[in-house]
Amino acid sequence: MWRGRCGNKLSEITRFSASPFVRLDPFNARMPPHVTIGPMAPVDLAHDDTGDGPVVVLIHGHPFNRGMWAPQLAALRDFRVIAPDLRGYGDSPVTPGTVTMAQLAADVGHLLDRKDVASAALAGLSMGGLVVMELAAAQPERWWAYGFIATTAQRLTGEERAARLASARTMEEQGMRPVAEQMAARLFGPEPSAELTQHIMAMMLATSPAGAAAAVRGRAERPDYQPVLNSLTAPALVCAGDHDSYSTAEITAELAGCLRAPEVVILDGVGHLPNLERPDDFNEHLLGFLSRALP
Repeated sequence: MWRGRCGNKLSEITRFSASPFVRLDPFNARMPPHVTIGPMAPVDLAHDDTGDGPVVVLIHGHPFNRGMWAPQLAALRDFRVIAPDLRGYGDSPVTPGTVTMAQLAADVGHLLDRKDVASAALAGLSMGGLVVMELAAAQPERWWAYGFIATTAQRLTGEERAARLASARTMEEQGMRPVAEQMAARLFGPEPSAELTQHIMAMMLATSPAGAAAAVRGRAERPDYQPVLNSLTAPALVCAGDHDSYSTAEITAELAGCLRAPEVVILDGVGHLPNLERPDDFNEHLLGFLSRALP
């Protein structure tokens, strides 16, 4: 056993396969105070809605769109899968300025309300994982499982805030290419396919600079999510690649340490996009987790 920075005991991280799911009694602590609803009116999000069964919501990262979940939409045949484009990304409306993680989450909640979805599992990659944390803070009783994929629970630092604000300025002033090229150099494991790298570059370049900049500014204002994660009682999956230079081993361990008995999967030879770099392995782990977590 080892202990994460949040103080929770964790089983040894599993490589390739997830550890058995264990359901524990809730913590005695109540959900901590947390600002979860932004001041903007929600927007109607472009989205995919496929399949039939328990609902699973897949939330993309920055600067991508719902197209990054194509392998999962095909694999999760026993579930109803809803994959939105977040505000400012893909085919969804763009709001210039600053859009907080809470507002992105409120938009997703609005989408599910319109579809009369009372309960769902949530899975988010990178920035999408922060949106999952916001949804968890707002309505923890609504979600029957959580997937935190290549994401972070690190507290915001002044250095990170400055870097994100500078990135937002670059996108607005120079378009997506400088940021996309900088990210592309770090996104993948050692042997990505040319088809995948070209697909992801095209996806990043197609993103609205104003929409992406607004979300990056919002991320620069994010709260501390560690108390939220400590309070969650639903099953959780943490998945990352061992070559991820964004969600490093240390960052992933810190996130897992904030959760109770999470399933932790580390995929070898994978960078920041495990669902696309190793889709078959990723899908196997995700399907197994969701099947075990079903209420």
